Amino acid sequence: MDRAALIEKNRHLFWYIKPDKIPEISNAVLVEFIFNYGTWEDVKELVEVLFYKELRRVYESLDERQKGSYIPEFLNLFYLISHKNAS
Repeated sequence: MDRAALIEKNRHLFWYIKPDKIPEISNAVLVEFIFNYGTWEDVKELVEVLFYKELRRVYESLDERQKGSYIPEFLNLFYLISHKNAS
């Protein structure tokens, strides 16, 4: 599966984004919505599509306000997954 297929499969998660803009969402938005609203299977597919280094880059680019958009348990999971093999 590639990034476009993952976005299309989870299109319903991006309900407030204009339909024609969904394919253009950033990796940060994709990660936030998958972690907060997707299933465990969606999270595993996200890791396969973006890889650990990109997940780490997204995690490290979050400021405190953006971190507040995540469910706390999922933010911790995001940290653990993004730092697992991204050295």
